[in-house]
Amino acid sequence: MNRPLAIVNARLITFAGEIPSGVILINEGVIVAAGPDHAVTLPVNALLLDAEKGQITRRSIDAPLPVTAIPADFPADLVCRSRFGDVVWAMKAGAIIAPPDISSLSKIESWTQRRYSVIKTLCAWLEKRQESVHCQRTDAIPGFQKRGIDILWRFQKKESVARSLSIHIVPALNNDSAGIFVLDHNSARKLPAASLGATVAHWWFYYHAPDNILYCLPTAALKRWLTAHAKEIPPTQIGRAGAPAQLSGRSIPIARLQRDIPKARIMRL
Repeated sequence: MNRPLAIVNARLITFAGEIPSGVILINEGVIVAAGPDHAVTLPVNALLLDAEKGQITRRSIDAPLPVTAIPADFPADLVCRSRFGDVVWAMKAGAIIAPPDISSLSKIESWTQRRYSVIKTLCAWLEKRQESVHCQRTDAIPGFQKRGIDILWRFQKKESVARSLSIHIVPALNNDSAGIFVLDHNSARKLPAASLGATVAHWWFYYHAPDNILYCLPTAALKRWLTAHAKEIPPTQIGRAGAPAQLSGRSIPIARLQRDIPKARIMRL
C-alpha cells in the first residue's frame, strides 16, 4: 500500500496570490490537502519530496512511489500518473501545471487565506474593545499554531485583575448562519485549521462573514458537549465554494449550544 506523499517547497497558486513555501499532501495520487508549510499536518509515515530539488527523503520505503521524476527536456519536472497511464497532476519548478483546473486546491487555499484575513480582523476588533489591554496574533510565534492558538488576548474589566485568553478562529464552513459546523475526525485531517480536537485554545470563535456574526464558545465545554451529544446529530457533507469539497461533520444549532453551554455568546461585529 502506498504511503502518503508530501511535496515541500511547492509554489501554490491561489486566487489570493502565490504561496512560495507550501506543502501538498497526496494520498493514492489524489491531492487531499495543501497550504503553507506551517498549516498542513503531515502523517508520520509520509514520504517527503522537495519540489525545488526533486529530491526524496526516504523513510524505510517498502512500496513504489506514486510520483516519478522525468527528463529535464520534458514540460514538467514531476508527474503523477494513474494506473491507466493518465496524468493525474504535474509540477514545473515547484508549481502545479496540470490539470489546468486546480479548483479543488484553490478551494482549500481560499478558505485558508480567508481564515488569515478573519484572524487579523478579529484581533483588531478585540484590540479596540474597552476592556482590552493587548491583542496579539500568533502566526509569528513558534509553536502556537501547532497547538491551534491564533490569538492571545489580555484584558481587564473595571477594577478586576487583568486576564489572558487564547483563541482559535474558524470562518464558517457552510451557509447556515444559525449554527456552527464541526468537522469529523477524517475531515479534520484534511483541514487541520478547522479541527476542534486539535486546538487547546480557551475559546473557539466561529465567524459567519455574510451576517458579520461571531459565535464565541468555550473550547473545553464545546468538546464535552460534542462528546455527549454527537450521536444525536446526523453527520452531513458540505461542498461550499471556498471550502474543500467532501468535508463531513455535524451542523449544530447555536440556540441549542446557548441553552446547554452557559458561557456561549453571540456577537455582531
